[in-house]
Amino acid sequence: MHNAHDIAIPTDRLRTLSSELRAQSPQWADRLEQATTEQDLRNLVCDLFNLSHALPSHRESAHETHTLAGRITHFINENLHRGLTLKVLANFLGYSEKYCSDLFYRIMGESFSGYMRRHRVERAQSLLTTTAQTLAEVATAVGFSDQFAFSHFFKRATGHSPKEIRSRQTHPRHRLTVHAMQKAL
Repeated sequence: MHNAHDIAIPTDRLRTLSSELRAQSPQWADRLEQATTEQDLRNLVCDLFNLSHALPSHRESAHETHTLAGRITHFINENLHRGLTLKVLANFLGYSEKYCSDLFYRIMGESFSGYMRRHRVERAQSLLTTTAQTLAEVATAVGFSDQFAFSHFFKRATGHSPKEIRSRQTHPRHRLTVHAMQKAL
């Protein structure tokens, strides 16, 4: 017996959503294609927008939380190549590091270091599979000063070297999904 959360998603609707998403974010499209029930889709949407953790505290309105999450996300996206630290983010927001750390977790639903690790891996995988940038350029784009430190980080995070990921773009059936990377983290 199925409950309301186990309703199957129509295949044609899933394909349409997946193709639209693939143009913007191949990793999220892969996760969408793996969704088979409405609950899977809801979990994906929550992960995508961190909705399950972005509920405002009693001191913050929903609008302030959304605005702050947007400011944080935009700042990180625009400055990822600079090797961001919690101290840099705290200075940007005008808070102490401790308060910023607690606020980040409350607003974004994960620790700053976990978020940065995941974000760097996702961005690196996207660059490795969709561009012809060198490993050194990809390393710089995700905040590493040298490609060897980046390669070591990437392999520890995913279980695969950046070169393996790049070679898999020519063999789509072997593509590493974000889900598999998150399990490795």
